[in-house]
Amino acid sequence: MSAPPRTAPSSSRPRRGRELVLAAATALFHERGYDATSMSDIADRLGVTKAALYRHVKGRAELLHAVTAPVRTGVLALLAASRTTDLPPVEALAALLRALADAAAGDPARHALFWAAHGTTSRQGPDALCRQAVCRRLADLLERAAAQGDVRDDLEPRLAARLLLGAVIGPGGPAYEAPASSASVVGLLLDGMGRVPLARPA
Repeated sequence: MSAPPRTAPSSSRPRRGRELVLAAATALFHERGYDATSMSDIADRLGVTKAALYRHVKGRAELLHAVTAPVRTGVLALLAASRTTDLPPVEALAALLRALADAAAGDPARHALFWAAHGTTSRQGPDALCRQAVCRRLADLLERAAAQGDVRDDLEPRLAARLLLGAVIGPGGPAYEAPASSASVVGLLLDGMGRVPLARPA
């Protein structure tokens, strides 16, 4: 007599349920914005009751934190790699911008929420601190590149950093509209700021 089919451990069901909740929340936050999405909206998208939804999460703030946490982890890893690179500042700047654009292209909905690319930003303290750290790193690289004569020295580094980041990650940026062009767009942006054309990656 054959053995009965195995069933998934009951402990895996809550995890799978939470994954479905996060996927629905990510989609709705991205489509409508965080402020315009209620827990009822998420429950309706999943075809469950609000009571069933609250078995997996405490509320919208917890959902947003869970949605953007993987993005923050990835961005912090990119920052750590950038800080240990031996590249000249202008090349390190280009590499970091390309890496950020490529990461966003790989998971556009979560990154749009993290970077506020479509008008909604994650308000979590760790996310805000991470975004600030990215801007500081870009500004530092710009300042060092200007000191070496590789970019114009008449631009305020912090403002230029925000403008560059917005051009790459913001609404209509290559990360969301044309991810394959991110390297070319970064090159064009830095060419516009530089005294000599920046070499394109192979």
